[in-house]
Amino acid sequence: MKNQFLKFVPVTLVAIAIALLFIPKTVSYLDVEKFFADTDPYYQRAASVLFKKSGAKVEDYYYPGVHIGKLWKKIGVGAHLAPKEAWHAPLRDAYLFGCSYAAYTDCVLPYPVVREYEFGDYRALRVSSDSLRFPDYQYLLFKSRSDDWVYFGHIDVFDNNKADPSFKLIDNGLASVVSVAGSGEGYLTKFVQIYRLDGESVRLLLALPSEARRAGIGLLDFDVKASVVYGQEGLAADYAITFAAGNPERKGAKSLPLFTLDRRVAFKARDGQMVYDPAHSNITPAEMTKVVAGSYARIYRIFRSEFNKLERSEGVKKEWFARFLSVVRDEGLPLEPGFSAPRSGSHQP
Repeated sequence: MKNQFLKFVPVTLVAIAIALLFIPKTVSYLDVEKFFADTDPYYQRAASVLFKKSGAKVEDYYYPGVHIGKLWKKIGVGAHLAPKEAWHAPLRDAYLFGCSYAAYTDCVLPYPVVREYEFGDYRALRVSSDSLRFPDYQYLLFKSRSDDWVYFGHIDVFDNNKADPSFKLIDNGLASVVSVAGSGEGYLTKFVQIYRLDGESVRLLLALPSEARRAGIGLLDFDVKASVVYGQEGLAADYAITFAAGNPERKGAKSLPLFTLDRRVAFKARDGQMVYDPAHSNITPAEMTKVVAGSYARIYRIFRSEFNKLERSEGVKKEWFARFLSVVRDEGLPLEPGFSAPRSGSHQP
């Protein structure tokens, strides 16, 4: 019997690309803010042949937009757009907002939307499109200098089409982004990425699962939620993990609760890095990533003692465990089912 989760490959992949840039020309927050405020009318031809044949009224129209490629060229974003440098290049034929890698400086962003974040000496301007065609986001980062805010880097979030990313500027020059890594019918996976900001560069420190859910699509349902706590000496992610017995043959059937666990992953701040702290953790970051990936065999091996207690239970739970164990034995340790955690690339001209 094969793992039922292997049939469900996440349809939404999220990639995070960050830049370590030496900016040849100072660009201020006011410059960028004014750029997005001054939209231009762009012409769109009604080229839908299907609509025209159906008799529906389809007209040419104008839409507000900005020539974002000009801004990217000015602030140096193009320094890291070589396809061989982009880990997600085989998965996407474009950079953000449908812009071509080869001609990104010619790109126009339709229906631009911006949102401001500020904490201490840092500001971020989130750039997105009100068009459903482009579920991408870019965070332009600024550092306070004298009486101005100066651009120094950016964070890109790709294909986050289920919900807006959650972005925070945190004390001690940290920033976090929570975004969707995989989603579909019956499952959702989110990751939190922690970045170090120093006013000259932005660097990914770590990525951890922040939320995951599988329900009604396999033999094992689970719910994972993390609470991340930041401090002067580091950070900790406290996880609440609930497992339930699923019934894939009966769609919509209520799952049977099995057990709930609390787990912690801790990190120490050291020399500008976040270093895993095993003394204050009871699960590793790699193990948590394997849990949310959904492989029965990997989940069983991580929580073997808790699952084995079900053998001493009675009735439905005991029957379910015998079936689950047979699937685990048959499954062995396959590759993860099409799952990819967010990644980042550091690029420097």
